[in-house]
Amino acid sequence: MKNIVDLLVNQIRIFPVDTIPLGLINTKSCVEKIRDVLSISEVGRLPSIDGKDVIVFRKGELKEDNELVVLNKIEVDPRRIIIEVTGPSKMGNKIYEIFISSITEFTELDLESLRSPLLLAETTRCVVTLDFTFEELFNRSFTEFLNKVEKEATNDTAEGSVRPLAAIAEISYQIKDKNLVDNRISMNPKQLTIAPRPGAPLDEKKYVISSPFNSDTHVKLIEELNKAMSSKPSKS
Repeated sequence: MKNIVDLLVNQIRIFPVDTIPLGLINTKSCVEKIRDVLSISEVGRLPSIDGKDVIVFRKGELKEDNELVVLNKIEVDPRRIIIEVTGPSKMGNKIYEIFISSITEFTELDLESLRSPLLLAETTRCVVTLDFTFEELFNRSFTEFLNKVEKEATNDTAEGSVRPLAAIAEISYQIKDKNLVDNRISMNPKQLTIAPRPGAPLDEKKYVISSPFNSDTHVKLIEELNKAMSSKPSKS
């Protein structure tokens, strides 16, 4: 396993109703404060939810320990604050803290509740080079079946070519936390996806992998997958 690149993390923090001071965040002065602190290039507004505009900060950046972290967006609606960064989860957390501190400094409100969301849901995506071919994820019987499909797809008009595009597992959730139930928070099913990197030769063994976890867990699972596949016996 090597060369993890294009690490992208999306964090969704969900709060009880009337926790996020969306009206104050939407003011010109607060917007300018956030724009300055996080070097925001674009600020936009989306169709309203519950009569309140959804505000989106795009194309920002943060320099940390001589490293430039790209902030793709911060989206704020009445119950959620969504952050997307090109970088690890710890940098998303850092940017979130700076965002909350900027609002606190501007409004002089006690926003400690914004540091304790009801739910923090993360997804991570990256491109990584692993030690196995994509076909090794599938057993021999399935591969042989695809070969038969390929033969059926070939005729006098065209030569057929068949290959699997992705390995996908769905993760569903049954809420156990009473606090989430009381606040009517649900968790939609998420996907773990492994797919060859578009545009890269298959023999380079490059993959795009996404999962509903923070970046540390995401990388750990990839390492475990690579180890398991590398020690896997011949397909049967």
